[in-house]
Amino acid sequence: MDVATAEDDAVLDMAYDDVFSEVDAVMNTMDMVGYEIPVLKSGLEVFETCKVITVEQPDGAFWPRIVTIDYGEGCTVGKRTRKGKIIITVSGPMWLQGSMRIVTLEDFYVNDHKIEGIRTLTNQGRHTEGEYEGKIYFSVVLDSGKVITADNYTITKQVNQTRTFVEGEDSKWDTRDDIWYIEGMATGVNRNGLAFTREITSPLWKEIGCRFLTRGTVLISAEGRPDAILDYGEGECDPIATVTVGEEVREINLRKW
Repeated sequence: MDVATAEDDAVLDMAYDDVFSEVDAVMNTMDMVGYEIPVLKSGLEVFETCKVITVEQPDGAFWPRIVTIDYGEGCTVGKRTRKGKIIITVSGPMWLQGSMRIVTLEDFYVNDHKIEGIRTLTNQGRHTEGEYEGKIYFSVVLDSGKVITADNYTITKQVNQTRTFVEGEDSKWDTRDDIWYIEGMATGVNRNGLAFTREITSPLWKEIGCRFLTRGTVLISAEGRPDAILDYGEGECDPIATVTVGEEVREINLRKW
């Protein structure tokens, strides 16, 4: 069974989740401290690594702001070594409808995997009907997404998603209890040059306290190949996902990310 496309799709999700979880942690802290780098950093874990965070005001006004996270030649936390820069342009407070956060990557690596792309996050307000009525949601667009792995193969991806903040808004300064539901479409090219599309068929569940997606399913299609279903499970925080093609099922392990 050819699982390369489904595995590559899961690898890209893990790679970008690592980047944007780091962005969210830094930007949440920047909101708390009013975009001023504190002189005394004790207790603010996001500042207490070798990365250097700078803030610019290109127009002289409070907004927009440009926040740069610079990991230099490498900052290691746990099993993650990050290199290069993440540059975030923020138009306004992210909890305000219409605010945007544009993330670009400059010579950026995680554990020798090079990650590229431009991600635009936009606050779309609150759902007015349906299952998520009253919940705040964001559009997420990833352009020119590319991962060049440590094994020197290339995977590309374009993403158009909606992320709904379903739990944790009441304690938004403490992200440990946050849960997001992710829906939407993407297209890409796998390591073998095969173009594919992917559709989230049941919402992906991202718990900030877990580095892996904990539930949800994705339908992956490629011309001339049977459809594959990527399943992240039923809520356990573990690195195991399954890929089903026809009657065949195979496990993939995402722990390498």
